[in-house]
Amino acid sequence: MDWGQAENIIWLLMLPVFIGLSVYVFSWRKRARSKFSDTNLIDRLFVNQPGRYWLKTVLVSAGLLFAVLALMDPLAGEEEVQAKREGTDIIYALDLSNSMYAEDVAPSRLEKAKKIISESVSRLGGDRVGLIVFAADAYTISPLTNDYNSVLSYVESASPELITAQGTSFSAVLERASESFKGSLSAGKILVLISDGEDNGDSLSKAEKLAKKNRIKVISVGVGTEAGAPIPMNYGDFEEYKMDRYGETVISKFSEKTLQSLASASSGLYIFANQTDSAVRQLQAFFAKQQKQEHDTQTSMDKKHIFQWFLGLAFVFIFIDTLTTEHKHFNTKNQ
Repeated sequence: MDWGQAENIIWLLMLPVFIGLSVYVFSWRKRARSKFSDTNLIDRLFVNQPGRYWLKTVLVSAGLLFAVLALMDPLAGEEEVQAKREGTDIIYALDLSNSMYAEDVAPSRLEKAKKIISESVSRLGGDRVGLIVFAADAYTISPLTNDYNSVLSYVESASPELITAQGTSFSAVLERASESFKGSLSAGKILVLISDGEDNGDSLSKAEKLAKKNRIKVISVGVGTEAGAPIPMNYGDFEEYKMDRYGETVISKFSEKTLQSLASASSGLYIFANQTDSAVRQLQAFFAKQQKQEHDTQTSMDKKHIFQWFLGLAFVFIFIDTLTTEHKHFNTKNQ
């Protein structure tokens, strides 16, 4: 037999304490009666039934024992359990263009975006999650899955070096997301797009049309500042800021209007991620309002909980004890 709450065995300490108190009370009563009257008169004045006293002690002790065993949640045998999994389908799209290296938010736009995804995914339960990375092209890194740990590991290792074609194309993201959402309920498709908003390919209009056509709600999460920042680039043995063809340092600026437009066109939500916790809370609040869908029904064999039998025995012993209450009364024998 297994136990679901084995730690409750600590309550068995009440049993020896109760038995010890019962012995003490029995001895105390015996001494008190001997002081009350002469020994020869005790049997005439009181109904002296030690057997009933000890029977009551055994009954209460048994009741306590089975009550504690019930608290320990005994498990025996097996039963078939069916569980339905319900949730929303959520795809996170992470911008991996070089501009995400900019450090106008600490420690960088990319690290900020990763943290938001990681904390958001860690708070989910029952929802299926997918991951897309994008720059000028978009790639599905993880299809919709309930394996959150694998998605989190992909997020942790993501970097702009994974994508050769740099730039930013929101339409490429929506095309890839539309493919990943095939089979999902039309009302339960959410794309969380995290980017600095720079759209080098002027793909916003096409992205908005794809979102409307496929009924995908886009939550666009903006990372960056209006002032912008240079883009640190690693060239092997040395690092310097990215420069244009004229030798001037490129300043990457946050484009909020692009992200706001995409969210508005898809009946989604725009979030400015100035604080990670605030952004994650807004994401969770939006998810909670969405229609859930049944993904599948899982059948498993679980141990049977049989605590009710032990609890029933505890009540039986306590009930019998109430029927054997020891009354203190004067002997009614003829005098």
